[in-house]
Amino acid sequence: MPTSHDPLADHPLLEAMLPVAVLTALDEVSHFTDTERQRLAADASTTIASHGDDLMFGGKHCRPAFTALARALAVLAHQPGGVTFAGLHWCVGSRHHGTREQAPCAAELAREATQ
Repeated sequence: MPTSHDPLADHPLLEAMLPVAVLTALDEVSHFTDTERQRLAADASTTIASHGDDLMFGGKHCRPAFTALARALAVLAHQPGGVTFAGLHWCVGSRHHGTREQAPCAAELAREATQ
């Protein structure tokens, strides 16, 4: 029988630091326009695609890759239903910041239905 593997199980430091970094980035990106968020997402995707291996296995581009990942998740947390990455969920409307709830979370969908 297959077992689900927690992608962060082998990276406890990343699992501990990522929710804090995303929470910090949430404040930063909350002041951005949609155009600025789109630009940040595009830039972050390039960095993550180029240096994601450094983030997971160590390397000289680990810091920029980590920052790009946190900022990208913060941008995605502003989207309807939020975002889940490696089992951790963020969404602005329901104030889930690195919880284990899956996207789209019921609280976020209910909030959007009332708007």
